[in-house]
Amino acid sequence: MMFEEIIKKCQESDIECQQSINEIVKKYCSNSSDCSISVYRENLIQKFNWIEQIIKNGVPDGRTRLILYVISRYLINVKKLSEDEALAQINEFINNSCKNYNNCSQIYKSWIINVIGKVKNGKWKPWNIDKIKNSDPELYKVLEPIINKKTIK
Repeated sequence: MMFEEIIKKCQESDIECQQSINEIVKKYCSNSSDCSISVYRENLIQKFNWIEQIIKNGVPDGRTRLILYVISRYLINVKKLSEDEALAQINEFINNSCKNYNNCSQIYKSWIINVIGKVKNGKWKPWNIDKIKNSDPELYKVLEPIINKKTIK
């Protein structure tokens, strides 16, 4: 589709305009995880919605692994939060783990800040559930009952 066609469709209707724009975005941005375009970002946020549940619930075990491989990557590279906003959400996760599961051992702020910086520079995406299941079955066993809950504590 050429740009002239998109302009013509945009003159015809808002729906056809949006569809044309989405088509061209997908054509020229083949690796959707690298695109910060809202079409892809919304799909990624939906795909990783279970991470929001983990942040709100906390976990009985595996906090540092989740921060390193899942939560920081999601907050920085999918949700595109600032480093300060990501730090606040990670602190919420840590507090919820303490409050809901008595998992209260200290995680140093300096370590979290270092992880956030590395994740931002590396542009790494969060592990999905299948990757966790295959790479860290112990962590998966911790997460499974939490993400399968219908209600959040």
